[in-house]
Amino acid sequence: MADMRNVNNWHWVNKDCRHWAKNYLTEKLVGTSAARDSSQVVITSLDECTGDVDLNQRKGKLLAIYDVALKMSWQGKLKDGSTVYGNITVPEVAYDTDMDDYVFDIQINSGSGDEIKRLIRSDLVPLIAAKFSHLTRDLVDQHSSDLYADKNSAPSTPELVQRKNRNAATTPSSAATKIVEDKVVKTSIIEHSCDFTGATPREIYETLLDPQRAAIWSHGKAKVSKRIGTDFELFDGNVHGTLMQATPGKSIMQTWRLKNWPQGHFSTVTLTFKETQEGTTVKVNQVGVPVGQEEAIRKNWMGYYWNAIKDSLNKGQLQHLPIQNDPLLGLLDTKYLILCIFMTVLIIAFTAYQVAPTIKM
Repeated sequence: MADMRNVNNWHWVNKDCRHWAKNYLTEKLVGTSAARDSSQVVITSLDECTGDVDLNQRKGKLLAIYDVALKMSWQGKLKDGSTVYGNITVPEVAYDTDMDDYVFDIQINSGSGDEIKRLIRSDLVPLIAAKFSHLTRDLVDQHSSDLYADKNSAPSTPELVQRKNRNAATTPSSAATKIVEDKVVKTSIIEHSCDFTGATPREIYETLLDPQRAAIWSHGKAKVSKRIGTDFELFDGNVHGTLMQATPGKSIMQTWRLKNWPQGHFSTVTLTFKETQEGTTVKVNQVGVPVGQEEAIRKNWMGYYWNAIKDSLNKGQLQHLPIQNDPLLGLLDTKYLILCIFMTVLIIAFTAYQVAPTIKM
């Protein structure tokens, strides 16, 4: 029986979709990357998503109305091997804004700016704008089904009312749009966990970032480091990326890709270590996995990483190795810090001796 309060779905029905939009944009944007001439940049997080996102229905027709402001963090790798960080602010992502009209405010928090800004402007920004273009249709697909009080009069395919751009700007040509969208990699998020019996969080942390340990469980040359901003390679380069954050015994964040993924596309992996009564649980969150590869990636983690590490631990191949010093703030090795402090003290003492007044007897 139809809802008599809204016969034929005549009256206006509104649905607040802000929470969905933030999760949707996080999934679509985090892991988006671009690379050119040995430089690369990747979106690492969606830090802010504020504004309104509503889906409305009246007379059986749908109208998506949204206007949000976004702030994203990114990490870049320059030709010289240095790492830079920053954020991108988009003050308005709205239902009636064309791709060419989005404003991207690029900020550099550390490091040189010109080279990475050019890469972001030329390659990364078009990818982000293209992902914005799918928001309206995906919003309707996800949230239109429960907006019809009178189910009998609901159309089999919801009719979306498209609103014209408020500035009456022309729409980019179909050819230009296709070029941009051809670069877009549809992605998803995968999560899993693994339990290690008899191993502490610090031991698992060391196993992943210490080159000597990693070479044992990966059965080959391993290029890994605890120093933030350094690149890593495992399994003959089939897995590689950049270390972004590392908290000893607590967590690791890194960009991560398979060699056969689309050129320049990286996912973002966050590993969290939790101590348990039996040992350690490692939780994995990986954002930016190409759609269709989710199950294969999970199996690769279990087989090539976790089961291999368990086997090495059971054989006693890792426990005897000493724990290496942690870099200061993840950047400087402790031994170099001690040397710098020692040299500074010597310089100060020598300078003080040189300028001290001569005492006359």
